[in-house]
Formats: sequence, C-alpha cells, structure tokens
Amino acid sequence: MSAEANTQARKDIPLISGLGRWVIAELSALRTAWRLWQGVCRSWRTVEWHAAIQQTHEVTNRSALLVFVVMAFTGAILIVQGGTQAQRIVGDLSPIGPAFLQLLIREFGPVITAFMIAARYGAGIAAELGSMKVTEQVDALRLAGAPPMSYLVLPRIYGGLLGMLPIIVFGSVVAYYAGAVTAFYGFGVGWDTYFSTSFVKLADVSVGVAKSLAFGIAVPLMSCDAGLNARGGAAGVGQATTRAVISSSVLVLFLDLVVGTLGYVLLG
Repeated sequence: MSAEANTQARKDIPLISGLGRWVIAELSALRTAWRLWQGVCRSWRTVEWHAAIQQTHEVTNRSALLVFVVMAFTGAILIVQGGTQAQRIVGDLSPIGPAFLQLLIREFGPVITAFMIAARYGAGIAAELGSMKVTEQVDALRLAGAPPMSYLVLPRIYGGLLGMLPIIVFGSVVAYYAGAVTAFYGFGVGWDTYFSTSFVKLADVSVGVAKSLAFGIAVPLMSCDAGLNARGGAAGVGQATTRAVISSSVLVLFLDLVVGTLGYVLLG
C-alpha cells in the first residue's frame, strides 16, 4: 500500500468511527424512547389535563411566530424555484398552485413544521426535564408519590398530539398564501389559477393528518427521553438538548418515509 493510501486510510478512520458512534447513540436513544413509549401506553389515562393544555399552548401559540415566519419564506422560495423551472421546461405555470398545495398538505407542511417544533418546543422540553433530572427534582417527585410519567411526560405527549395538527394547518396556510403572493407578483399567475384544488385528493389530506399526529407524538417523546436521561450537570443538560433536536428530527424523517410510503401503497 502506498504512502498516499495509508494517509487517506488514517483520515477516514475518525470519520468512520464518528459515524459509528452517532449510529450507536441514535439506536440507543430509540431503545430508551421505546421503553418510555411503553410506559406512556400503560399509564395514558393518568395524565394531568391542566398541564396538558399548557403544553398544547406551548406547541401552538408560543411557537406560532417562528413557524409562520419560516413557512412564509418556505412558500415563497418553493414557488420561486418551481416557477422558474416550470418556465424553462414547459412554459406553463397554471399547475404551480395546485401542485404546491398538494405537496404542502402531504409533505412540506408537516415535515418543516415538525422540524421547527423540534427546534423550539423539543429543545425546551429537554432543557427543562434535564435540569430537573440533574438537580434530583425528578427523584423528589417519586419520593413525594407523584409519578414523573403523569406529571412530566404525559402532559407533553398530549400537548404535542393536540397541538401539532393545528400549528401545521396554520403554518401551511401561511406558506400557501405567501406562495400565492410570490406567484402573482413574480410570475403573473392569476389568483383563480393559483387557488385551485384540482390536484388535492382525500388521500393527500389523510396522509398529511397521519403525519401530523405521528410527529406530534415523536417530537415530545424523544425530547422527554433525552431530558430524563441527562447526566453530568449543566454540560449534560446541553448535550440532552442537542440530542433531543437531532433524535426528533431523525425520527420525523423516518416516520415521514414510512407514513408516506404506506400512504402511496394503501391510498394512492
């Protein structure tokens, strides 16, 4: 083996080992999250509804500004890209509105909004529960006879489940109208042409709703798991927050692939 090959092999080792550690860490996170999910399924009736409503408020009202701003720019950017390519390839811009609405309902709306909720709400969950874990407040709850599952985990799961669909719907509406403004002033597409639902089917709405509910469970579940497994003081809380966002985002993509594929197979 030449000297250049040996040098390249040594450079590849840290990359491969780093990738291996990341995969192992994500698999470990999925394993612990699965155990947490089993606990959620066993005790789902014991939720504190007042806390669950507060968490729903966190997902919707407190996250609305971030989601709306990101979705507005997303809608404008996608219409600019799609309109430019349509002009170059086919020269017909009439399907741009209906096609964008279909993709928004089925794919972009749920996924991009879930990423924003993971970055804002999921990180907050991990930081809050991680701080409680490293300061032994979680253990104090157990000693006081207050199960952490009912007081800490279930309200956040229910909050994500109840709040994710509304925030996705409103975020998608913002993106769609931002795209309409861009299409009208940037490409001269008429309002009647843009606001057409000819491409949207019941299957698209069903898949979008299914993804929203799945993401509403996945983001708080992975974030709670990251926070409750925090170790090592302030540094551990920071690591838990990072892990919550990464694990939630990876699981969102995985569920997007699974639910989207099943939707095409079963519903078309």
